[in-house]
Amino acid sequence: MIKNNAYYDSVTLMQVSRAVEESEFVKKAMISMGTDMNKELLKAAGLLDKLFEAAKPSDLIIAFEADEHADIEQIYQIIEDKLNEKAKDDKEEEMPPTSLSSAVKRYPELNLAVISVAGVYAAAEVRKALNKNLNVMLFSDNVSLEDEIALKKLAHEKGLLMMGPDCGTAIINSVGLCFANKIRKGDIGVVGASGTGTQEVTVLIDKMGGGVTQVIGTGGRDLSIEVGGIMMYDTLEALDRDEKTDVIVLISKPPVEEVAQRIIKRAEESKKNIVICFIGKDNNESAGNIHYVPTLEEAARKAVQLSSSSTYKELVDAYDSDALMENVRPLLQESQKYVRGLYCGGTVCDESAGMFDKAIPGKVFSNVGKVRRLEDAGRSTMHSFIDLGDDEFTVGRPHPMIEPSLRNSRIIQEAMDEETAIILFDVELGYGSHRDPAGEAVAAVREAKKLLASENRNVIFVAYVLGTEDDLQGYHRQMELLRSEGIILASSNARAAELCLKLIGGMSNE
Repeated sequence: MIKNNAYYDSVTLMQVSRAVEESEFVKKAMISMGTDMNKELLKAAGLLDKLFEAAKPSDLIIAFEADEHADIEQIYQIIEDKLNEKAKDDKEEEMPPTSLSSAVKRYPELNLAVISVAGVYAAAEVRKALNKNLNVMLFSDNVSLEDEIALKKLAHEKGLLMMGPDCGTAIINSVGLCFANKIRKGDIGVVGASGTGTQEVTVLIDKMGGGVTQVIGTGGRDLSIEVGGIMMYDTLEALDRDEKTDVIVLISKPPVEEVAQRIIKRAEESKKNIVICFIGKDNNESAGNIHYVPTLEEAARKAVQLSSSSTYKELVDAYDSDALMENVRPLLQESQKYVRGLYCGGTVCDESAGMFDKAIPGKVFSNVGKVRRLEDAGRSTMHSFIDLGDDEFTVGRPHPMIEPSLRNSRIIQEAMDEETAIILFDVELGYGSHRDPAGEAVAAVREAKKLLASENRNVIFVAYVLGTEDDLQGYHRQMELLRSEGIILASSNARAAELCLKLIGGMSNE
């Protein structure tokens, strides 16, 4: 069916599609707008009817495949009910401005714009915002390198922030933007060229007794040779001038040396303590006000220890690793050798893969980072760490932190691999994330265990919950859901990876 000129956002349509797929006798469903990209996805799914070829981007396509026992009218009613729920919600709120110009006219006090549109349109919207003297957080990806350089130069000239492209996390004046957590106020400023890496450091700062002033994302390419670290340099300067900030944390995957030295030189000029975490890079020796650390956990720890307004608290894990070695590892069969990491967060995935590669070089694979590249991200090899939020998985569908069904199916897939010993995964709480990510993961683990029991096998499940006590999902409830299913919980991403390394220690990895 086609509904002409009936626009709905992609997250809403993914939720409707999922509701249809959960209906009895429905094999697959895709409710989407009639864009060329969505038509390609429909074709790949075997749902592209000739009727849809004439659909315009403003038209709603309803496509599903069901067997002969399905009540088709009931399925259409489910779709209508879900879409009407969305329409009702929209009508209950004041209609938002339809452009940057109308937004600024209605709210002249605005000074920051969060932009999330298709990448081909993003640069034009950012330029408009900067020319209206708005700081920008650009969530969109697929923005050209040339546009990024031009826009960051414009922002630099105007004394504005241009966070991004593909900037997923920021906390400005205690307001979390996009994927961010509820973090207490303090005297630590954070600049991150990685989304979940920044989230990890901020939640650990909170757990260790510290707090933040500003958390600013730069986008993952900022420290490339082409961009030259424009935004990290500018935000480092801004935090250096900020009287409320006493400690500054810089987070990135390893930048090129020329750009790293430019940032380090500016950091050395500061009178404030600066913690530098270039994830996976062999660290220089700390000296003066510069403190190099190897992991995200160490970055948080060092920042809190240096903070004058914090009382440091050490992280405590609920498990005894020696007891797990004695009681859990013997449950595995001889063929079960490998750890399969399934991540919603790209930087925490990269950190874990890097730790494994350092301990077991040459036997670690991923679809991201600097370890050996998987030939097919849909199939694991040896120790594999998969970033399910990478572009290859998210074209035409929401990020797994928002809608986790992709990761759920992968948990079951990996459990059925006779070589899988441990499934390691992250659970991100906070703004932007799914309302019950632990509940979604538990449902997948439960299904995997049922299938494993039929084959008389076991798999060890290890997880890390990235979140704080004040996050809206309910940190303790999320932890208890996972714990009740027998999932081992670590207190940081690095500790989860270290535990998995210990659990496979002494096992054959040939």
